[in-house]
Amino acid sequence: MTVANVARRGGGAIVGAALCTVLALAQPDPSSIGPLRNAPTEKLAVNPGFRDWGPTTIAGTTILGGNSSNRGGLFAVDTLTGKLKWTSRPAGLPHGNPFVATAPAVSGGVVITPMGNTLVALSLATGKEIWRGPDTAQGATVAVNSGLAYVLGADSNFYALDATTGGEKWKVAFARSGSCDSVPVVRDGIVYVSGNVLVTPADANRSASYYRHLFALDANTGVERWRYPSAPLGGTGGVCVSQPIVTADAFFAVSASTLYAVNVATGRDRWGPLEVRRTVEGRVRSVAVRGLVDAGSVLVGVTSGSLIAFDKASGKTAWEIPGQYRESSPSTAVAGRVLYFQGHPGAEPAAEVQGRIVYSGGRPVVSAAALPAGRLNALDLDTRAILWSFSRPTAEPNWAFGFVTPVEGGLWVDSYQALVKLQ
Repeated sequence: MTVANVARRGGGAIVGAALCTVLALAQPDPSSIGPLRNAPTEKLAVNPGFRDWGPTTIAGTTILGGNSSNRGGLFAVDTLTGKLKWTSRPAGLPHGNPFVATAPAVSGGVVITPMGNTLVALSLATGKEIWRGPDTAQGATVAVNSGLAYVLGADSNFYALDATTGGEKWKVAFARSGSCDSVPVVRDGIVYVSGNVLVTPADANRSASYYRHLFALDANTGVERWRYPSAPLGGTGGVCVSQPIVTADAFFAVSASTLYAVNVATGRDRWGPLEVRRTVEGRVRSVAVRGLVDAGSVLVGVTSGSLIAFDKASGKTAWEIPGQYRESSPSTAVAGRVLYFQGHPGAEPAAEVQGRIVYSGGRPVVSAAALPAGRLNALDLDTRAILWSFSRPTAEPNWAFGFVTPVEGGLWVDSYQALVKLQ
């Protein structure tokens, strides 16, 4: 099946009523998880001998995560004891190092994840290899639903594979120029993914060009329901939308400083796209939004100088907390009505370049020194009160926290050379 190389905007078939969400990470609904509201203590710390963990996935009493650098490998840890259940470092991968940089997906008793840019399926119980799939695009994440696994290949094909055997059910060929590795999401029989299209303009004097689109595909057949050309404001060529969130009626995502809201029934804009702009060192400019999460009636994301909640209905700013935050590792996650995030809420914004004096209107702009990294916070989403802040001493000073995975009454987060459970 090949994506048609024609230009069209929005419109398409009705997707249907959406009820149950199934994301790439096979995680429980965040709103149903009991949050950690009191000052946390470190209950467990797992150190298999490397520094950098990738995103993790909970499967029963097992947490799964990989080494995103160094020797690579996937690790299964008992969530009750912190003991290592198994380690997998498959040999003979085409690209060598079996690094794991995205969250593993779980379908039944099978764990599926790109390892060294090759799709590998392992037994959840033992870690033994079950099958290997295609080479994957750089940064590709696996989505699973109803016994199928979905992933973008290095050959720009988007694959639906049998999660038990690895057999191909269908594939959709996207244009090969400039792969687009946004995270696929499955909801109520529709898989949403970004891909490239060679677009032929109506003007015969203009040459065809590659353009990135968001696609809604039938999860069982790969048949296209609609496509959406995700171009930034004032830009061309389209972008890979990332940090996707799918609700009953909308697909939300962000690319750099542009926020998107697409009607899932029609493939047309619900609102926007909206460019996020803030004053930085005395000048209004576009700012990148990272760590976008679903927080009920709002979407919450992080810029270097603000924690921002966007109203889902309009895209307008619902509330905002200035401070110093880490775009590279926002550590955002939601449990119940509590938001976890990294940074220093209420602090004066830091200068982009430490020690530099910036002038606006002939006067120096006040900017603070950068505060230490590695400060995790919990925010009550109803009152916007900070419930607690947590820092952890590490051998490497001021080491930032990484990905947060909420569990009932606690959370897992990666720190320097350790995967840590807080309760």
